[in-house]
Amino acid sequence: MENANGVLTEEQMKKRAAEGFFVRDLEKDRVHCPAGEVLRRKSVRKNGDVRYANKMACKLCDYKDICTRSPWKEVDFPDKVIEARNKNWLKAKEEGAFSI
Repeated sequence: MENANGVLTEEQMKKRAAEGFFVRDLEKDRVHCPAGEVLRRKSVRKNGDVRYANKMACKLCDYKDICTRSPWKEVDFPDKVIEARNKNWLKAKEEGAFSI
């Protein structure tokens, strides 16, 4: 259920992330990843996109080969965008590579 401002609750964000999405919490300026970790603001790119990452969480993550090809989690969000599909995660889940 969304709160009065039409924003997802933290529990809803985590649930959506577990479905294979990076979900951005604009209020707390962080991102929930599909593996259940939290990514924090790393930088703002020249084009205005905000980059979020959590190198330590990805380094220890059981799903890092599925989630991303880079050695750490990074995801960019344009202004006010709150969700990004993780295509690799969704494909692997479809193929039955894992279940969470």
